[in-house]
Formats: sequence, C-alpha cells, structure tokens
Amino acid sequence: MTSKLFWLSLLAVLALSPALIAADDILLAKGERVQGELTGGAGGWKLGNATIRTADVLCVRFSPEPPPTGMANGVFIRGGSLISGTLAAIIGDTAEVSSTAVGMLKLKREDIAGYIAPLPAGQSENRPELARYATLLSSALGTSDAVLQPGKRTVVHMANLDQLLAERVMRVGSEQILIKTKDKATDPVNRNYVRVLEIETPPAAAPTPDDERLGPEYIVRLKGGDLLRGRVVKLTADALTLKTTFMGEKVLERRVLAVMFSAAAPGSGVTWLSGVKPAKSVHVPMFDSEFPARMDSSVGRHDMQIGTLPIERGIGVHSKSEIEFALNGQPSRFVALAGIDASTKGRGQVIARVLADGKEVWKSQAIAGNDEAQVIGVDLGPAKTLTLVVDYGPDGDDSGDHFNWGWAAVVGK
Repeated sequence: MTSKLFWLSLLAVLALSPALIAADDILLAKGERVQGELTGGAGGWKLGNATIRTADVLCVRFSPEPPPTGMANGVFIRGGSLISGTLAAIIGDTAEVSSTAVGMLKLKREDIAGYIAPLPAGQSENRPELARYATLLSSALGTSDAVLQPGKRTVVHMANLDQLLAERVMRVGSEQILIKTKDKATDPVNRNYVRVLEIETPPAAAPTPDDERLGPEYIVRLKGGDLLRGRVVKLTADALTLKTTFMGEKVLERRVLAVMFSAAAPGSGVTWLSGVKPAKSVHVPMFDSEFPARMDSSVGRHDMQIGTLPIERGIGVHSKSEIEFALNGQPSRFVALAGIDASTKGRGQVIARVLADGKEVWKSQAIAGNDEAQVIGVDLGPAKTLTLVVDYGPDGDDSGDHFNWGWAAVVGK
C-alpha cells in the first residue's frame, strides 16, 4: 500500500468508527491530526484497524485538561523528568522522593537534578515565576532559553533573591542542606529559606540494546504536572507501561495521563524547535512594546493554549515577528499546530508564513483570536534555513497578536 493510500485508509477508518473518536488526539509526523484510541508500543501503534510506525507519532493528548498553573513541590530528575512531589532526603548515595502520583521512591543520588519547594507559611513569595509550570517544563525539557538548568550546574536559589553557586551538594536533610562551595568550604543552608535547588549530575547512561528495542523515548505528562521521560513498553485501553532510567517499568493508569510526546532524542528524526537556539529572531513593534519570542511559553510568559487545546512545546511570538533556524540540508518536513494564544480572549488577527531557504512554502488565511489550531505539515526539501513569519492580519493592528507556533518541529523524511 502506498503512503498516500495508507493515510487515506486511516482517515476513512476513523470517519467510519465514531466509537473510536473522542479518545486520543494525535499529531503525526506527516503533519496530520487524527483521533481515536491509540494502543501498542515498540512493535508499532494501532489506531482502529490501522497500524502506525512508532516514530510517526509526535504527540498524543489523552486529556484536554490544561497543565497546572504552577507546582508548589517538584523534583527534577537527571535526563529530563520532573516529579510532582517532595525531595525528602539525600544521604550518601541514595535519595528519597515522595511522589504525588507514584508514591515513595528510593533513587540513586546521581539521579536527582534539583527540586523546587514552597516557602513556609507567613513568608512572602519573591520568585513567583520559578513556580510557573511553563518555567518548570522548559527547565526539564532543555528549552533553549530556560531560566533554570537543573542537572547542568549547582545553584541554591534563596527566597530573598540571593543565589549561592556551589560545587557540590553533600547532603539534604529535613532542616538543612549541606553544600561545598567553590572555595572548598562546607556550609549548612537552612532548608526553609531555599526556593529552588539545582544540582549538577553526571551524563545519563547510554541506552541498552533492550532499551533501543522498545523504540524512541517519549515524555509523558501526568494530569498533576509530572513529566516522565522513558520508553513505552505497552499502551492498552487501561494503562501505559513506561520504562524509565530512574524507576524501571512503571504502570500508569490512563486516567492520570494528560499527554505523551516525542523526547526528540538524537537519532529520533525529530527536532522540537523550542530546544534550538534560532539563528535570527526579530520582533518589529507597532509602537514601543517589545515582545521577544519565548520558547515553550506564550509570548506573555503563560502556558501556551490555542482555543481549548493546551500546548506543551512550541514558540510564542507577537506580530510582526520573524524567526530563522539553520537546517542541515537533509530532506525534512515542518510540522506545527498554530494559532493565537487563548490568553488574548478572542482578540488578535494575523497572517502566518513558512519559508524554506527564503521561498514561501506555506501561508495562512487570516487567523483570528477565537480560531482553533491550524495543522501545518509542509515539505521543506533539502533546505538549509527555515523561517517562521507572523504579520498583522487584515485589521492592520497588533492588538492581541500573541501567536503560538505550537509543537513546532522539523521531522526528517
């Protein structure tokens, strides 16, 4: 069966099977959006009677619920996971994490990349932006302009805005954190006054042959906000079995799943553009307000959402904007779900364009603030540059023009 016939038959199956629709909302590497109940795993995905290659699934939304606006307690795990819960202790070579979703975990010390903690009652919050979910998500995913960099450095962020650069975290107890500073001194820090701790970790271990047989890594977001990076062992109508480096195989009931998306690991053929530093990023303001592009966040620093659709990865911009990315010259495709951010409450009107080596390969009609997300799947050929342009709409105004290039990805062909 040719590729074209396959996708036509897949859409036909879904159209004739209303019982399947209203389950999962799936973005495919072809730049198509389909609905149905996805099952399977390493051997390929099943959607109705159709089979889909594992690598062809970019994103699966299990629930329309948006992510939490913030996270009071969270633990960063080496490799790009984030657990909603509390770091109870680090003693010797072990760590204890109390997870809201999966209970008490005994982990290796080297797996802990940091944590975020609430302030004690009565203390005012001086760093509210550090608790925003968009900030935590970008920190875990390695977004190109992430504020926090857990796993890459050791920094203590105090509630009073002070920061302490450390060489090593020696111990984390219920009341104190013992750190070694750059001058080799060992200092205790009162844990009650620590807002965020970033801990440098060794590189993640290379995948084993058994890991690679399971297929590419995915990141699973739970409804409570957790981000679990791992490989799918099995997805059934009832549960997802996910293998992670830090807690082995874990069975997660479908009812707790929010979204699953490609981790875009090397060799996967997927590159989320929010994880890449642009070669050029320009915003030309209509008046005096500057709106620089933001990665994995709306341009207004909120969690991205188009209509009723939450967006975990993407680029938030404001008209007029132009962002250029360097490509490797290999045949590729640009995929996105694009539209005006829901925070504008229906305001805004833009025209969006996609250029490959300066040549227009896609152009939208006028996109209004209350429009649902537009699916983009366009071949770039062997282009060496990709440029995303957002201009004023027919209204000739930039009011409310907060635009999201949601799930913006370059996919190898």
